[in-house]
Amino acid sequence: MSEFRIEVLGKKAPRPNKRKPLLSERIAAPQGERSLTRKLTGVVWLVVKPRRMSWSLAALAFVLVASGTPHLLVSGSCTGVGTKGARCYECRYLGLQGVQSHMGQNWNCPVIAMVPVNWRVLRRQLGL
Repeated sequence: MSEFRIEVLGKKAPRPNKRKPLLSERIAAPQGERSLTRKLTGVVWLVVKPRRMSWSLAALAFVLVASGTPHLLVSGSCTGVGTKGARCYECRYLGLQGVQSHMGQNWNCPVIAMVPVNWRVLRRQLGL
């Protein structure tokens, strides 16, 4: 007689083959096309999906909308520089929105300021 050699590959039984659904069981939509609702759901899921990149972009967008864009001080006219009662009368900043005048808290000119987004000008530039 011939010899049989038996090898145990694992404790679990092999998974049964999954059958493909019949043509009549498939979705009635033509193959390759997706409805508008499914497309929108896919786009929303792409944004909401818990990934570092999508959440960091959402956080950046929230900061830009809530507090503004960062601008760097270009020029400022102040009196009493270096004293306790220093007051500034004009602060000009350069940033993503161009050169803008912005006054800091307590009448000072910080080196970097978060200037709120000017939505009216942005809408006009985009043609909305």
